[in-house]
Amino acid sequence: MELAQLAVFVRPPVAGVTKTRLAELLGDRGAAELYEAFVDDTLRLCKRIRSLGRVDVALWCAGAPADRVAEWAIRMGTPVRNQPEGDLGVRLDAAFEEGLARYERVVIIGSDAPTLPAGLIVDAFDSLTDASMVLGPASDGGYYAIGASHRVRPSFEGVRWSTSSTLDDTKKANAGIRVTITSPWYDVDEPGDLQLLRAHLSVAPSAAPATAEHLSRLVALKDRA
Repeated sequence: MELAQLAVFVRPPVAGVTKTRLAELLGDRGAAELYEAFVDDTLRLCKRIRSLGRVDVALWCAGAPADRVAEWAIRMGTPVRNQPEGDLGVRLDAAFEEGLARYERVVIIGSDAPTLPAGLIVDAFDSLTDASMVLGPASDGGYYAIGASHRVRPSFEGVRWSTSSTLDDTKKANAGIRVTITSPWYDVDEPGDLQLLRAHLSVAPSAAPATAEHLSRLVALKDRA
């Protein structure tokens, strides 16, 4: 059994479909293009994690993979895996089922937290040396990362997805095993999250270079309009 896998959930950047809650500020195309920048920074994070040790990367796509998703997979040197139909619990369960059959530890992240520090992912993997499961809480009540060791398969029974109760519900569903909670971070789904992202990148653009560059172009275009 190999050591560790970092699985990333992505979706095709389709205008009018991707990051629709940000479209009221950026427009449909602008929201989809910003999401592409999010993924660029997320894959940069994955490469950094992979360079630190024996960690493989898996790419799980929601919906039919598009050309851009295929480019991301080539960039990471991994095939595109298709997320099954169903809620997030169904999709997470599928990723854990495949990953834990081969790896001692699996951590799954999304692609909505472009400034996510590598140290938090390292901490998540390290915590699985003793704990059976790890959760990285997000500011909206969900989580930016979830991981498990080969000793368990996480349960998602009764979890209310995309609510402020998601993290607590997941902890309750796995009450019988040892769960570690890592440091919190923020993801970017709502217009208010975008304000936090802009403030962060204004002082630390290296936290998410592709996203920072894209937001700078948007500001420049707005100023010329």
